[in-house]
Order: sequence, then C-alpha cells, then structure tokens
Amino acid sequence: MGSTTRISTRRLPETIRRRVEVATAMAWESLVDTHVLHAGYFVQLLGPALSLEEALARYLLEMDLGESVTTAVRTRVLVAIEADLGEEAGEAGGDGDAPPAAGGSEGEPGDDSDGDDGWRRFRPDRVVQSVRRRQRRLDQIESWVSLALARAEEAVITTHVENAITFAALLDELLPLDGAVQHYLSAVRLTGGRAQVVHQRTMARLADVHLPLPRG
Repeated sequence: MGSTTRISTRRLPETIRRRVEVATAMAWESLVDTHVLHAGYFVQLLGPALSLEEALARYLLEMDLGESVTTAVRTRVLVAIEADLGEEAGEAGGDGDAPPAAGGSEGEPGDDSDGDDGWRRFRPDRVVQSVRRRQRRLDQIESWVSLALARAEEAVITTHVENAITFAALLDELLPLDGAVQHYLSAVRLTGGRAQVVHQRTMARLADVHLPLPRG
C-alpha cells in the first residue's frame, strides 16, 4: 500500500465529517450483514456434523473478526436461527444438500441399526470400515468448510471494496484516492493481508473510472 497519511476526522469540514461518520457506521453495518449471511449459511451447511455453537464458533474463529463484530454477528445469527427454527424444522427433510452427519448413516455396516449382533461391530474388519467411513466424512466436511470460508472471505472483501469506494467519493476533494482508501481502512480498523487485498482491489476499481482509456 502507499504511504499517504490518513487525516484526522476532526480536521475534516463539518459537513464532510458527518458524512464520513455516517459512511463508517454504514460500512460496519454492511460488514456485519455480510458476515451474518455467510455465518448463517455456514451453520446450516455443517448442521448435521457440528452443533450450532460449534459451527458458529468455527466460522468466527476462521474469519478472524474483531471483538465487536464477533459479538454482533454471533447475536444476530442466534436470533435469526431462533426466529426461523420452526420454519426450518418443517423444511429440513433430507434433500441431499447437506454433508453426512458425523455419526454415520442408517443401515451402514457398523451402525447400531444394521441388524447385526452387537459383538460383530467389534470385529477388526468392521472397526476398520467404520474408521474409514468416519474419515471420509470428516474429509468431506473439511472440504466444505474450506469452500464456504473462501466464499465468505470473497464476499467480505467485496463489501470492503464497495465501502472504500464510497469513502473515496466522499473525500475526493480533500485527499488523493490512495489516502481516501487508507482512511477507510483505518476507520474500520482493517489491517494485515485482508487490508492489502482490499487496498489493491479498490485502487484497481478506481483506476477503471479515473484513468483515461488507452488509445486504440
């Protein structure tokens, strides 16, 4: 990223300062909304394999959110799930769209419901089959986790970029574009690799608007 210093919000003209404060609040709201959407999907996706609390905790940990965002996302997801619990229960019939439950499936060899005598479940070949099935289920679940988190990360970055473009428009007459983008990153306390990606993508989007078209 560039080295342009972010100006203090207090040094902004009153009208611009208020717009920036509103834009910052709206940016936080849009980020929380994005996380709530993807955290809810993550919980639903892993429902057969993990408890609600485990799945939600996994999402919040993997997405590396700040304390305030974590609290807001967790509360909203739990409230939304509680509100929709009855409806979701009525629509939850096995449709093949969820990963298999970690406990196994009915009728499989080695399951309590397979009809075999209890002692047969402890035969070495049955134990090996059960371990292999369990490992395949875990591998599938982890694959789904990776895909869901990648999609969530992309959505969060896209939300950041849109927010940063809004800041660039608000501060157009006060800061160069790079400085306006960094002002946004500072306002939402975004650092590290995610901040670098957001900065790069925002500047690329702004280049499409502000740079002259190449001559044919």
